[in-house]
Amino acid sequence: GTRAALRLLPAGPPPQEDDLDTARQALELAAAQARRAADVLARLRRLVERPSAEAILQPVHLEATAAALLSLLAPELRRRGVHAQLSGQAPAAWADPVALEQIVLNLLTNALQALEAAPPAVPARIELQVQADAAAARARLVVRDNGPGIAAQALPRLFEPFFTTRQDGLGLGLPLCESLAQAMGGSLAARNAAPQGAEFVLDLPLAPASRTASPPSPP
Repeated sequence: GTRAALRLLPAGPPPQEDDLDTARQALELAAAQARRAADVLARLRRLVERPSAEAILQPVHLEATAAALLSLLAPELRRRGVHAQLSGQAPAAWADPVALEQIVLNLLTNALQALEAAPPAVPARIELQVQADAAAARARLVVRDNGPGIAAQALPRLFEPFFTTRQDGLGLGLPLCESLAQAMGGSLAARNAAPQGAEFVLDLPLAPASRTASPPSPP
């Protein structure tokens, strides 16, 4: 937004009124995006710093969150030729919706990046599977890709801050996701999938009212 505004406001003759209107709209959009980012960061920070703050936890369905993010990423999935599939359902998890979205979005983004190194002969694929463990009162989301998998030497260090296998990576995404999961009473684990690829398993407690309830009926 701000870059678009700057391009419309070059040094030299005064811009036309239409350009000013476009620049104003771009700046307003950038300001709204900045406010949204600040709200998200503030909420994530509260969750990490005060994991016992029950007020921000609420019943959230993993499949609904995953479906919404797949819809958001649909243009990027199409552009890269990646087929994504979501299956399964579970009772509501006990989670913060913003933190949950951040975790799942990061896992999907990582899967897309991993698929860049997949052999061309293998159709790129991402699978998301929602599961429930009623006995343990847990809900689980598995994000699996059919990329090259995780190198043996990297697997034990994936959740270490500043460890990354990408040249342009900061190594903060997965450690943040693990911290957010733990702050909600959950866990995040990684492993190699069979016959190829990698999978990440997000495990969260069921919402109190869902621990004895049946999964919702499909729409």
